[in-house]
Amino acid sequence: MINKKLFVLVLVILIFSGCGVNKEVEVKSIAPKSATPTIVSPEITKDSSKATVQDSDTLDQFIKKIQPKNEHLQKIIKEDLDRDGKLEYVLAFGLEKEEIYNIFIVREDAGYHIIAKLEDPVIVVHLNTDVKIMKLDQTDQKFIVVYSIGDGGAYSEGFSIYALENNHIKSINSDFPSATGQGIRTLKDTDHDGVFESVDYYEFSDIQEHTIVVYQKYDGTGPEKMELLYKNKKFVYPTDPKAVIQNYLEVDYLMKWFGLPFPEMDQLTDLAARQTYDFEDVIDFSSLAYLSYSGLDLSYEEISGDENRKVYLVKDNSLEERAKKEITFTLEKQSGKWRIMSIEINDKL
Repeated sequence: MINKKLFVLVLVILIFSGCGVNKEVEVKSIAPKSATPTIVSPEITKDSSKATVQDSDTLDQFIKKIQPKNEHLQKIIKEDLDRDGKLEYVLAFGLEKEEIYNIFIVREDAGYHIIAKLEDPVIVVHLNTDVKIMKLDQTDQKFIVVYSIGDGGAYSEGFSIYALENNHIKSINSDFPSATGQGIRTLKDTDHDGVFESVDYYEFSDIQEHTIVVYQKYDGTGPEKMELLYKNKKFVYPTDPKAVIQNYLEVDYLMKWFGLPFPEMDQLTDLAARQTYDFEDVIDFSSLAYLSYSGLDLSYEEISGDENRKVYLVKDNSLEERAKKEITFTLEKQSGKWRIMSIEINDKL
């Protein structure tokens, strides 16, 4: 009886022992599959960490080697600029923050070396304050954008755009108020279509304090779009007849400069007075381009007039040749506003 019970017990143990072995084998065969998706980032492995430190040390040594005298590394950007699968380094050096004087493009090919140095196209006195990598259109092209501000009297800002092509730096566009040394030039996607525009703001200190905004594709190609803005959101009619004359002369000059219509001209002048005059042959308008402009240097002699009609003899106060001519303006008050009815240009001699 004991032998039968012992036989049964041994048989049960063997059966369960065999099942346990089979399950263990099955688990061992499945375990590697479940572990496969867990990937350890190379950056945190010991070998890769050592390589990263070594690479960094080598780059640090190279930076010290090319560092311009008395300048410090202000910014470093690591990016595949030409989309060839190889990373480039943009190294910006300067005396202090927001003063960048030298920008190098560096690559590692059997050691670090300089691909190119950015040449600054801005001709007026300025400071390069920042450098960024940007996408400016709907392609995958990456551009190097250097931002600048004026380093003189009136405030100004602008930018320069570059691209890396075939190991060479290509200058795409530079927009800085070089003519006057003042004004604002920005990069902006004005219509939110994924393509940036070069946006120029021309601000004037004339009577209406006009701002003319000019839009064009970031690379300086394609048609220009213009927008006319007023400080007071709209045209404010001058109350003084002399101010009406100055407003008219300023707008006539700006219209010719930008080729842009100013709707206020229809209000300031009568139809009979609307014709083309060469006022630049009589008046010096050069100061109008500067924010420090305080008005045209003119003298107004009222040669006749009453409450509803006035005639002024207007001349430039400069000693230039153009001062030998003068302009006669006849104004009439209509609906409470002074309006230019006729204009005559005459030689004083």
